[in-house]
Amino acid sequence: MKYRINSLFVPGIAVAITCGSALAVDTVRATFNSVSPSVSCEFSTNSGGSWTGTLAGSMNWTRDNVTPGTYSGLQGSFSSFCIEVTQHVAFGGTYTYDVTMTPNAPTPDINFNLPMGNTKASQLSELFGRYYSSLAGNTDFGAFQMAVWEIVYDTGTSVSNGVFQIRNAVPSETLANTWLGSLDGSGPLMGGLFALSNREAQDQIVPAPGVLALAGAGGLLVTRRRRSSENA
Repeated sequence: MKYRINSLFVPGIAVAITCGSALAVDTVRATFNSVSPSVSCEFSTNSGGSWTGTLAGSMNWTRDNVTPGTYSGLQGSFSSFCIEVTQHVAFGGTYTYDVTMTPNAPTPDINFNLPMGNTKASQLSELFGRYYSSLAGNTDFGAFQMAVWEIVYDTGTSVSNGVFQIRNAVPSETLANTWLGSLDGSGPLMGGLFALSNREAQDQIVPAPGVLALAGAGGLLVTRRRRSSENA
């Protein structure tokens, strides 16, 4: 089967993927090392009907040196956030992922209205644009992962109720809800987000190399424009 990916979707920004051919999809092969910084918690995907224990935080990887895949980014060590709670990755396990546009992930779409689509991808772009660069410590990283899950699996408003819920990690839950409540579409947005997708393993979301500086500059421009409008 052949796939075609021309660019990564980001609201207002197109980030090209370098492919070996127009009909080929780039790949990343990497080993999963740890979840750190992180917090322990439980999540539910059925409105609290059943619960599963997990770690919420930064997913840390090392690119395979022998067969790294075809994507030219993510060299050496890199971090991601999980966007798929229905599948798993094992510590020390090595996986080959397709580089995918965020709206087209995660896969498969068992029992959920997935892949996430453009609206949820835009919410993730704003979440990253507002808070990713300032994350520090277990509570922050746990909260960020919880907010990512909430956006992908529910309405993106609260991890405390709804179809997707979190419990037993109150400081991170509270912070996640605060961040989710701030997402109003005004930005700043982080360009260059993309997904790592594997139908047999847990999908991930990753900032493209070099986009953090761009996101910071974009956030400054948005702030300045808003202040200029208020002073007009």
